Amino acid sequence: MTSLIKSTSLTGYPDLVKELGGDPDTLLRRHNIDPRMPYSDSGVIPYSALNSLLETAEEELGCPDFALQLAERQSPMILGPLAFIAQSSASVGEAIASIDKYLHIYSPAIRMEVDTQSNPTRPRLLFELGLPAVVRQRQAIELTLAMTHKTLQMLFGASFHAESILFRNTSPVSQLRYQRFFNARTYFGQACNALVMREEHFNKKIDQHNVQLHNTLVNFVSSIAAENPMSIARQVEQLIQRLLPTQRCTLPLIAEQLGIYGRSLQRRLAEESLLFEDMVDNIRRELADRYLAEARMPMAQIAGLLGYAEQSSFNRACRRWHGIAPRERRDEVRQIR
Repeated sequence: MTSLIKSTSLTGYPDLVKELGGDPDTLLRRHNIDPRMPYSDSGVIPYSALNSLLETAEEELGCPDFALQLAERQSPMILGPLAFIAQSSASVGEAIASIDKYLHIYSPAIRMEVDTQSNPTRPRLLFELGLPAVVRQRQAIELTLAMTHKTLQMLFGASFHAESILFRNTSPVSQLRYQRFFNARTYFGQACNALVMREEHFNKKIDQHNVQLHNTLVNFVSSIAAENPMSIARQVEQLIQRLLPTQRCTLPLIAEQLGIYGRSLQRRLAEESLLFEDMVDNIRRELADRYLAEARMPMAQIAGLLGYAEQSSFNRACRRWHGIAPRERRDEVRQIR
């Protein structure tokens, strides 16, 4: 299945699209992404949607170096706590190892491997994306390597440059453009996607090393990883909440957003003893109480936010959940809170 990625991956996207003469909201909605996502620090989007969004931007805006331009607008801080763990590490090698270990928290779709065996004097950071081989992904892989390069610049200083950059794909963009971004020779049609470093890069001490901060951040990120926020159940819950107000919150649509078949999604949920219909009902019940606590929110608006076409459907659901009408439940909720 196609995993999710933090919405911080869209940082700078709206402004760049506008500068290129496009409408970012239209492009985002076309890929079923809420236009508010680029401004969210805690949201997630399907990785397959991000990949399609980048490829569409290249085609429709006539911008073959779209990913490089987007990376120029982004900071390694899009990685959230992973960036701070890297900054507080003792060495670049330790920082890379930490990012490798916890990268799945940012997105399980991006797979990084540190290869020090093929050529010990030229270690490589290898990257694969969790996308079908037949899917175009040049923009996504270029964005990944570009942001990795910027992360290493954060650790080394602006003067850092890799030995070389390797891409599986070919590119219509000039070699000079890649040279200007990476300050390193770029090779296409290679056996892997990789950023090639020098052995001494891994031993470089980090000036901002802070043992106490580093350990605190590692413990924090470890606890997040233990909760597995990117589990299939969590992904479905987040998509249900996002799609309910559209009145298009269906299992086939959510399966499509996750990049899997509907029957596969049902099976994956069943493995966690979950039913999609029960999940929708439970989330509606929780959200209903949250909305009812707002004294001035009209019942018709609440019904719409919960995905009901008619207020009468909300009324029936509330009686099923609590045995009383929504107005009576509002009084109860306000007393409890």
